[in-house]
Amino acid sequence: METSNLPQDNVVQHRKSDELSGQIDSDSELSDDGHATTDRGRSGPDSTGSWRRFPVDKETWGTTTRSFGRAPSRDFASTHTGPKGVLSDYKAKKQYETEAKRCWSKEQERTKGLHRVIEGATVTSIEDFTAHSEDECDDSGLEEDAFLVQYTQLRVKEMRDAARRCDVHGALEYITPEQFLTLTSDTMKPPGSRSMLVHLYDSDNDACCLLNTQLEVLARKLVHVKFAAMMAKEADASIAMADLPVMLVFCNQQQQEAIVDVTRRLSGEFTLERVEAFVNEMLEL
Repeated sequence: METSNLPQDNVVQHRKSDELSGQIDSDSELSDDGHATTDRGRSGPDSTGSWRRFPVDKETWGTTTRSFGRAPSRDFASTHTGPKGVLSDYKAKKQYETEAKRCWSKEQERTKGLHRVIEGATVTSIEDFTAHSEDECDDSGLEEDAFLVQYTQLRVKEMRDAARRCDVHGALEYITPEQFLTLTSDTMKPPGSRSMLVHLYDSDNDACCLLNTQLEVLARKLVHVKFAAMMAKEADASIAMADLPVMLVFCNQQQQEAIVDVTRRLSGEFTLERVEAFVNEMLEL
């Protein structure tokens, strides 16, 4: 058998004295109480040394410090990413919520003030809404809410009473000259915004017939406006047929305007949209 020329390594020469004396097994470590343990994992010395902590450098933070041919570096700096970071985030969140509530409270007060102004209440100064301290607790909000409820009920009652006093029509009425005089000289009605349109027409005029058709539709839509139609020859025999149709505008039994050039004002288009816009313009609706 040939002898190998490879160098031989004497294991005994590399064993430590405590292993040779039989105190502990090879590759084992002593426990804290001095007894040998063999069921622990093997570990060696840390080649990079102990952990080190350095101040944060804003210019190099986040960049690697490892270079080729060297052991990995454990140098890193930590900001408040642990409990301090959580507390810092929580404080910032609470501060944001407090600021949001403060802004919302101011906006609510300002909105209430605007509602009071719109509904007719008088406000002496805008500082009245922010005069109280933000942390002051009083019953002014409850008093304002009660006032708004009472004021709203009063306004609703006034509007209902005004609606009852208004005449509701809803149809185009064909009247005689006698009825026309009654409508324009009626002093028994209570004062109010009473609007009336009277169309002087001729049944043989196509434009007059088209206009009456659209006025019948508008009468059902604008129920608080009196729509009437009267034969032009019965109202005034001197009216020329070429001037028809003619519209008379009344407000509170007083004639406001007599429109002769209705066809020109409508550009010859007697559609519902054009007639409605024309009526709204005359009555300033």
